[in-house]
Amino acid sequence: MTIDQGLLLGFAILVFLAAVVVFVVIPARRRRLIQVPPPEAVPRAEEATRQGTELPPLTVPPAAGPPDDLRQIKGVGPKLATLLGELGITRFQQIADMSEAELAALDARLGQFQGRPARDRWQEQARLLAAGDVKGFEQLHGKLGDSA
Repeated sequence: MTIDQGLLLGFAILVFLAAVVVFVVIPARRRRLIQVPPPEAVPRAEEATRQGTELPPLTVPPAAGPPDDLRQIKGVGPKLATLLGELGITRFQQIADMSEAELAALDARLGQFQGRPARDRWQEQARLLAAGDVKGFEQLHGKLGDSA
């Protein structure tokens, strides 16, 4: 084996190892960090209606002040912002103050968007936005206003 072949083989091994890290190791670690609850843990609104089971009660304290633009939370688009408004959620502080049970009750009412609060870490984002910590928000979740 010549030096050129050895370098080529070494480079090929390096590229293979990099691909393994990018496509296998990093996604596996991210799944462990996010810890999305299993979808069967909380019934969807449509399933609960069909099966005759009740959804967990959603108690949201009334918002004080003008509504926030909830679309600033990564993962909340116009449809989801409208749905949240219909459920009485109009301010970042309301999401930031929710208990786990309240978040589960909210999640159960999100229909096709179920799982988004945990997956997109809404509560973490809402706490930063409610506190006006734009710099902290952008460090963790990207530039405010970018769709991600």
